[in-house]
Amino acid sequence: MFLEALTVGMLATNCYILAPGRGSPALVVDAAGEIRSIVSRLQRAELDCKGILCTHGHVDHVAGAGPLSEALDVPVYIHEADAGVLAAPRTKLMGLAGGTLPARPRRVVHVKEGDEVRAGELALRVLHTPGHTPGSVSFYTPGYLLCGDLIFQGSIGRTDLRGGSLRELMRSVREKVWDLPDDTVILPGHGPETTLREEKARNPFLVGLRGSAR
Repeated sequence: MFLEALTVGMLATNCYILAPGRGSPALVVDAAGEIRSIVSRLQRAELDCKGILCTHGHVDHVAGAGPLSEALDVPVYIHEADAGVLAAPRTKLMGLAGGTLPARPRRVVHVKEGDEVRAGELALRVLHTPGHTPGSVSFYTPGYLLCGDLIFQGSIGRTDLRGGSLRELMRSVREKVWDLPDDTVILPGHGPETTLREEKARNPFLVGLRGSAR
């Protein structure tokens, strides 16, 4: 699998490009800004982007979704509960998109638990993981979890912002993440990648947590 991470935008958001391999269809997760850099990386690997995926509706994760969607003529995928941010006044998004005036995406697809977003042989399964925001989602493909601001290396996402809930976040981790394979690589919205095994053992917010009964 082709996987490349870029740190973009004013709040150092991780933007991920995924594809089955070079020269294939691709998906971009959390286009936070710096659209030219993202397009350049796609072109360098001869990737044909099929969609822009948003883990949640905070502007530091979606500010570049509209411009990139328009530039590449592809849809934006987001949970309905967070989709309102894409229709917010454009001036609120300025600066986070690399100094450009973001366009509102014309094509928005609402995703929900259990959906799959595909690019060729690559399939990302949607896990609804609220807590940081009501519409937070994670995208899973065997070996990798792109979880936005759900889990960080040694920490978890904020729950003190509007729509946040610590109880919901912990339930999301327990019911949707904990029973994934321990060697799953966690690709967070900010900071370095980690593994589920590492977070089970060392994350002070998660040590002692138990997975859902199945």
